Amino acid sequence: MESMKAIIRGDGVNSSVEFSVEEVIARHHGKPWRELDEADRETEFKEYARGLFSRQTGLNADVDITLEPGTSSKTSI
Repeated sequence: MESMKAIIRGDGVNSSVEFSVEEVIARHHGKPWRELDEADRETEFKEYARGLFSRQTGLNADVDITLEPGTSSKTSI
């Protein structure tokens, strides 16, 4: 399972959240995932990360989000 890590920074905020790519795809509504270009997929990942951060912290701050491979992205089975 591939995962993503979102680094979240803003005014007084330095945090991160991690999630699986499959989570985002499963919760995605609208245009089929395979039809999204890379920029649209990145937007979906960032919006999902923003939602996770807000639910976990209760903050709805203006933050910058940077995506990185998650800890399980390089795990071989």
